[in-house]
Amino acid sequence: MLHGMLIMIHIVLLIFYIRRWEHRVTLSFTPTNSNVWPVVLSASLQAFYTIYTAVLLFLTQRLAISRTLVRRLKLTAIHDISGAWAGLGSALSSVWQQTDIPASWWTTFSVTAYLASISVLHVTSSTLLQLPTFNTSMATSVSTTLGWLDDLSYGSSANWESITASLPVINQLSGLVTTGLSNTTVYDTAQKSSVVGNATVNATTITSRCGLLPHVTYSVNASTVTAPLMYGLNESISVSPPWSDLIQVLQEYASPVSGVILMVSTLLEIEDSVQEEVRPVNMTWESWFGTKMSYVVPVYFVLCSLSANPTHGVVDIQNSSLLSPVPIWQPSTQWEIYQWNDQNSGWQAEIGRALSIAVNSGNIFTDAAGRKLEPSIADEYIMSSVGLNLTAEAVQCGGGAPPIPNFVVRPGQLELAVAQAAAQLVWTAGQIDTSNGGLQPGNGMANVDEELIALRLNVNLLPLSFAVSASVIMLGLALHMTRAFDASHDSQAAIPHIGALQLLWLGHHSASISEVLEDVKHPTETNLRRAGMIDVCFAKTISDEEELGNSESTDNFSGEVDRDEM
Repeated sequence: MLHGMLIMIHIVLLIFYIRRWEHRVTLSFTPTNSNVWPVVLSASLQAFYTIYTAVLLFLTQRLAISRTLVRRLKLTAIHDISGAWAGLGSALSSVWQQTDIPASWWTTFSVTAYLASISVLHVTSSTLLQLPTFNTSMATSVSTTLGWLDDLSYGSSANWESITASLPVINQLSGLVTTGLSNTTVYDTAQKSSVVGNATVNATTITSRCGLLPHVTYSVNASTVTAPLMYGLNESISVSPPWSDLIQVLQEYASPVSGVILMVSTLLEIEDSVQEEVRPVNMTWESWFGTKMSYVVPVYFVLCSLSANPTHGVVDIQNSSLLSPVPIWQPSTQWEIYQWNDQNSGWQAEIGRALSIAVNSGNIFTDAAGRKLEPSIADEYIMSSVGLNLTAEAVQCGGGAPPIPNFVVRPGQLELAVAQAAAQLVWTAGQIDTSNGGLQPGNGMANVDEELIALRLNVNLLPLSFAVSASVIMLGLALHMTRAFDASHDSQAAIPHIGALQLLWLGHHSASISEVLEDVKHPTETNLRRAGMIDVCFAKTISDEEELGNSESTDNFSGEVDRDEM
């Protein structure tokens, strides 16, 4: 029954392994748990298996020897079997002795296999169950700083001059940490926390769509252009004739526009169908080197709208770096006429106003009339984003080169440049303190999958497979050695064991055994085992009737003697 219980224990562990039910037992990772409980578990398993197998060995050994003594066997076989039960080393020695004088091959081998199986259980017991560490997660929440500014509206209190002046710095310093900004996306950042894991936060991707303004007229005397803006209303904007290959954000105008108006003096690849309605405005640039010469510079006027596209992003709580890729919008591939819509012009108009503020870049273009043109830092930023070099253009102008455009700007390039500029303005405004002209970012909450290290109970399959095999082998051998299926259990041994005391008793009471052993002149192991190859049976019936054998190789014991001497 005990052997069956051991097998059932191992089968239950195997079911737990298959179902992974043991993983439900977890402990938090603390110095006490990680240092104490694995040791306690291992020691407990070893103690259990040591005590359990000791009980099994005690009961199986006594029952197996008792069943051996009631059988008619060679005295040497009884000696070998009894000696094998002394331990695994003795069992191996008994098996080796069978190669010289084979008295009981199978039984001694069975005892050896049984003891070896117990040793397997001892070895595997401490590793059947373990408490390894594993990575887990727990849903929680952390405080965040919003990336999108709620106070970003037309006419805000932000100091856009200082904010716009920082645009080139972000691009030029590659090692600058821009937590909360990724390309054209601003996202919420986690406030300082001890939580480790990834959080799902709000993100806003700013996109732009650029289109050509049709039917633009230019007044040389007034130095203004008139362009049809929203609802068919014409807007007059002050302009100065530009140098070639420049992109300039036009200065503030009376009505707020949900976007950025640009004056472009580069080449544009415009399809014929669009060219019929959008014709370049020809402006004159007068060169003052040598002979005064006038050059016609074709200029286009472009309106780039802005859109905020809300989405979600995954950030690392510890450094607030964006882990998930930001969505990429499809840029325009060809120039088209700008299509007006009824989009709210709040924050878009504010960004357009911010980019139009004249924060001089230090690059000056001077014509023959002494008029000076100094593009802003925002102009320089947008130009560098599309591949133009404002400083190089200023050097060419100062060196007397003619203003002939040779750079082609595509709509997708300009859209990305405007969107990047807008995103950086929004991000920078949130980084600067309100006392220095920034805007106060709001606070929020984000869901976090907190990463934790914990301990969990784990069944090891390899040690368990050895333990299952050993326990099944032990059951089979125990059934065989104890004669569990033998129906004749009405006999019991006259002596319970074969040891030194029992041998002395046998030599005193058994004349036949004494006669056989008296003939041994040299008491070596081999000689004694050879002399012991006689049939004996130490059985007595339950009714106290003793068997009396007539063979010279059979010992006879009376029930009285057995009872008196025992």
